[in-house]
Amino acid sequence: MLAHSTRSVPVPSDSYFLLGELRATVDDLEQVCRQLGAWHAGVVDGVEYEGEDARGDGATGTVTAAAELDRAASALAAASQAIAAAHSANGVVRWAAEPVDHPPSSAQ
Repeated sequence: MLAHSTRSVPVPSDSYFLLGELRATVDDLEQVCRQLGAWHAGVVDGVEYEGEDARGDGATGTVTAAAELDRAASALAAASQAIAAAHSANGVVRWAAEPVDHPPSSAQ
């Protein structure tokens, strides 16, 4: 829904709300990555899983998943900070009160 609603912004002041929603979404994704990473880091062979298939080396699948999720969470934290800065900058703009009528965009 967020992706669809940002294809155009007919009411310019809505951009502030959209940036806030985007940041909240990114923050939620960061939290999910951290939680899943912590879970992967704490699983025990023989309890939550039974080794690895032939593609794994028998010991690192869960460790690698935890590390990659931590890396993703860090990237999302950086993205959240950038979005927060954009949100703050957007907040000082005096947006037009009326919807803007733009010709249809050919870019998809």
